[in-house]
Amino acid sequence: MLDLRQIRSFAAVAHERSVTRAASTLNYAQSSVTAQLHALESELGVPLFDRVGRGLSLTAAGTDFLPYAERLINLAEEARLSVHRGGTPAGRLTLTASESVLTYRMPDLLRNFQCQFPAVEIVLQASPICASAIVSDPTIDLAITIDEPVQNSQYVVHSLHEERMVFAVWAGHPLARTKRVTADAIAAEQLLLTERRCSYRALFERTLARTGARLTRSLEFTSVEAIKQCALARMGIAVLPEIVVAEELRSGSLVALCWPPRRLYVYTQIVRNKEKWFSPTMQAFWTTAVDVLSGKAQTGRPRQ
Repeated sequence: MLDLRQIRSFAAVAHERSVTRAASTLNYAQSSVTAQLHALESELGVPLFDRVGRGLSLTAAGTDFLPYAERLINLAEEARLSVHRGGTPAGRLTLTASESVLTYRMPDLLRNFQCQFPAVEIVLQASPICASAIVSDPTIDLAITIDEPVQNSQYVVHSLHEERMVFAVWAGHPLARTKRVTADAIAAEQLLLTERRCSYRALFERTLARTGARLTRSLEFTSVEAIKQCALARMGIAVLPEIVVAEELRSGSLVALCWPPRRLYVYTQIVRNKEKWFSPTMQAFWTTAVDVLSGKAQTGRPRQ
């Protein structure tokens, strides 16, 4: 008989591609996750993962089994929460958000939500810089990301706030005093960029490529805060959503360059998986996010 704990462990490892990270996500011991995987493979009679060195990848059988595992997990969660239908939102809500959302958008939202629904236990997981796809993980209820418009037929997406992209340098940088910055001037500097899978890095690279300019030097980061600090340390041009550097722009320690001629935008968006039951607790958080974060559109800055 299939065991739900084993199925949860399998799905977590499949999404994380790591027993260690899956164990951390599930709050299980690593040895427990390994044992559950072996037990599930024994029950099914097929290997679900190829184990090469320290790496893990799904076998063909594992790939086939994953969507069924996700459905079983979602159905079990729906059954557990069904007794609360029509009642006050309660129980656990697992959210994932990018670093910029967690730091600059989430505090107001969480405070507002907790005041209304104190019985809800919130679990926050930091995701890669631009990662809405993680909502396909059945253990995740909702994702909030700053990204280009998310387009995936498996997801329900609501755009909450328009976020301007800026190219920021320390106040003493020669380009900070230049009224007409060219693409070639940008490309000649060291660029401080997010990781390659981040869509707003791709947005910048597409914009630069259309001018014919070629990027010469860059540093790649997984943290927007690290990018900002390196810009303050005079290490190059930071390519970031304006909200990340809003305080520094106000104080004058960083300056937004006059490039590109047409402004670039990404969007704060809340995302859910259509296949996952939209529980009353998820609905309550979704509505609160729309009310709180859309309300910031007048200023584009975090509330003080």
